[in-house]
Amino acid sequence: MTLRSPDGETVVRDAVDGTWAEPSGEPDVELGDGLWALPGLTDAHAHLASAELNFEPGVLDGAVERARDSLRAGVTLVLDKGWTDDVAIQVIKAVPREERAEVEAAARIIASPGGYYPDFALEVEPDDLVSAVVDQARAGAGWVKIAGDWPRRGIGPVANFDEEQLRNAVEAAASMGSKVAIHTMAPEVPGAAVAAGVQSIEHGLFLEEGDLARLGGRGGMWVPTVLRCEAVLAQLGEASSGGKLFKDGLARVRRLLPMAVEAGVSVLAGTDLVGPPSVVAAEALKLRDYGLSAPQVVAAVSRSAFLATGRPASFEVGAPADAVLFAENPVEILDVLRYPSHVVRLGRVV
Repeated sequence: MTLRSPDGETVVRDAVDGTWAEPSGEPDVELGDGLWALPGLTDAHAHLASAELNFEPGVLDGAVERARDSLRAGVTLVLDKGWTDDVAIQVIKAVPREERAEVEAAARIIASPGGYYPDFALEVEPDDLVSAVVDQARAGAGWVKIAGDWPRRGIGPVANFDEEQLRNAVEAAASMGSKVAIHTMAPEVPGAAVAAGVQSIEHGLFLEEGDLARLGGRGGMWVPTVLRCEAVLAQLGEASSGGKLFKDGLARVRRLLPMAVEAGVSVLAGTDLVGPPSVVAAEALKLRDYGLSAPQVVAAVSRSAFLATGRPASFEVGAPADAVLFAENPVEILDVLRYPSHVVRLGRVV
């Protein structure tokens, strides 16, 4: 197979036992000439358990179908950021790897009492956060998700945990081989999360310029989920107190996103229930509207997540034989991200 990446690299590869290898003999499959290849699209803030923001327990059959649909759309890596149960973890066990994207996932979302949607998160007192993180790291697949802040009626957004508590949580997760992702849509908490060493900032409407250098310096991730945040703003209304906060936060995101990339932050595309992972290209295109260049958009929905999670982001020998192919160069025509011509997973044409 000839693989031509948007940056101009062209390699010829065989797929042997699910990994890329040097070619030998005549090819078994011809996929056409002139196609452009990425190692796959990525959804860095997925929730396989549901197709919409419904806060109900996940249903395995639906999650399985979403996982398979995502692969057909070219998504070869999903970072699932938790739910009220472990359905995403069940998907990993229920679906063979060649029939779905690679999945890293949190199990239950952790919050303080009253610090998330009612009866949805695993609610723990701050002093019990570390033990909860250890339990959820054991139950998850590489991630722990913490709700960092939440609005309280008549008060506004309130931090669920302080910086020291978050730092202890990050250390506990690391001892179990897991990363921490934090939901934060309010001021002050993003800075505390970055200072505490949290690996992935979800939403992050109120990150500061100073946070970007620290986050980028350690290869941290920012998943702004712009479409989800815009949907929340529309629901709240711009004239409400919450709407004004979100409008201010989204203006900040628009200003900081290009700066974050320049600082080395892995800015990633994530759906967060504006649709299943199969529609992640829509979030990528929205990042263009928020100031990312075309190459940065393509990276955000593809290679950056591979690199941030320690995976090969090219077609090197020995890497997983995954590829999503396009009729046009996605850097030149970003809309083509919605329409892959072929998907290859572990050497198998999907």
